Amino acid sequence: MLITNENIKEYADRPAVFAIKITAGTEIAVEHLEHPMFLDDMVSSNLFTLDKTLTIGQVIGVKVAKDCDAFTPVTEDIVGGVVKLTKKEEPVEEKIQEVQTETTEQDGNTIIISIKEGKDIYLELPL
Repeated sequence: MLITNENIKEYADRPAVFAIKITAGTEIAVEHLEHPMFLDDMVSSNLFTLDKTLTIGQVIGVKVAKDCDAFTPVTEDIVGGVVKLTKKEEPVEEKIQEVQTETTEQDGNTIIISIKEGKDIYLELPL
């Protein structure tokens, strides 16, 4: 099973393993990599080890330096020592702001909720 563009960010820190045979000079894309969900089973079956394997985020867009078979872990020698440095995102502390809300009833058929938090948000809900 392959990774998709939709879940590439979710698996960016997971080990990169080729899902298909790939030739030298090919730029690594998501369709070339195995889904990380299956890697533990493959390692426990002694198909390969994940020592020195680069992460998916490091190898996307990098050209392969030599031909590789399917189920080959992507290491620095496979990409010719060229890897993208991934920047670790540090968690940002969210500041909790006091929210001012005002609820009023109008003509018995509509509830109006006005929320002011940096921007003026105005909701009108019919009853």
